[in-house]
Amino acid sequence: MPEKADIKELAVAAWRLEKWLENLQADRKMAAKSALRTIKRYIALNGVEIKDPIGARFDPGLAIEVVNNEAEGAPEDSLIITETLTPYIYQDGKLLQHARVIIGTNCENAAKSEAASERKDEADDKEKEMIERLKAYAEIL
Repeated sequence: MPEKADIKELAVAAWRLEKWLENLQADRKMAAKSALRTIKRYIALNGVEIKDPIGARFDPGLAIEVVNNEAEGAPEDSLIITETLTPYIYQDGKLLQHARVIIGTNCENAAKSEAASERKDEADDKEKEMIERLKAYAEIL
């Protein structure tokens, strides 16, 4: 089994690549998406989950590092995570890496990302289900 630090770095790289691809308009995007799916499959098979907290309400008790507060002086209950610099990384349910975020009160970017994240979560759930089926099938063979 790979070192946890290695899989954590791979997970962060996959997350960054995915964010970059979401905003890319290029002819060769499909090849990059295919490679990303392969990487994400490997990560998932090793029990690693990537969680992007963008759009979530800020809570000082969260396992996050706030890099910048764009709404200094705003009431704490109005703060949300407006940008994720690095996501949470979990392996087998254990936190490997805290998220690094920017907080503020402007939820425009966060709302767009949250909707995209929800669609991605649905696709990830389907992919996880498929992986579980493949594992079960492999055990039968």
